Amino acid sequence: MSNDISRLFAVGEKLSSGIVFDWINVEDEKKETALGSVYYEVLSVLHLLGLLALQEANTFLTPRPPAEGYSSKVTGESKRNAIELFLKAASFFECALRAVLPNTPDDIKAKLPADLIEAMFRAMENQALGQGVELQLGFAVDNLKASLAVKRRLACEHVKVWDEANDKIGMVPLGDEWREKHLLFVKWKLCEAKAGAYYFHGLILDEGYEDNTHAQALTCLKAADSFLKESQKIKMEFGNTEPLSKVPPLWGAMKYLSEKIPREVLMKVRTFREHYRQEK
Repeated sequence: MSNDISRLFAVGEKLSSGIVFDWINVEDEKKETALGSVYYEVLSVLHLLGLLALQEANTFLTPRPPAEGYSSKVTGESKRNAIELFLKAASFFECALRAVLPNTPDDIKAKLPADLIEAMFRAMENQALGQGVELQLGFAVDNLKASLAVKRRLACEHVKVWDEANDKIGMVPLGDEWREKHLLFVKWKLCEAKAGAYYFHGLILDEGYEDNTHAQALTCLKAADSFLKESQKIKMEFGNTEPLSKVPPLWGAMKYLSEKIPREVLMKVRTFREHYRQEK
């Protein structure tokens, strides 16, 4: 795709339209965009293709009406299809970042709406990757053969992409109606990711035999519990922020973690206190 776009830009000025249309911006602080530029058009198409892939992925993750006597659920095949679509969405955003924006003249860049600037494309790319990694982590926690090291690696990758998304979304000049909603969503997912990473790291530390490893494990598990509670708080705030949205139920990796983390913390605190009493 990048090679095709490069050839397209070789005749970019000839393709630039003399007709300028005014487009209404929903998310930008600037309420209108008026550009007759091939760069603007290609960025708009890549952005649209990425969002359509995200929307299609979400349809795969929407539980189908249950058969009689069965509860609704998302199948493993649907989750794998969603992962492919999240990666596809990320590839469209990456194409914009690598093949289009570097070739876009500065005067055109200065006029681009918020959803077509570099920071937004990077935030959207990492959001797509983050949702894909979350599904992969869900497969790992359901797989009895998956090691703690594999789960921790996926959990740490989950933190990495959402942390990058959080950094970039803060740079985007979004309008007041949408800015808080975007920021809360990314912070919510980042807190969930950190809860998972601290949890699996704590479990690995707890398997060690060195001095203080059990105390360090307990510290990690408490941090996981703290991030889990913070994520639940932000999720409710996200749902109650305009435009109002229904808070989704816990499922997948986060349902697993929401059950395991509080239980593990309680058990480790009791064990640690008992061990401390015996030493005294």
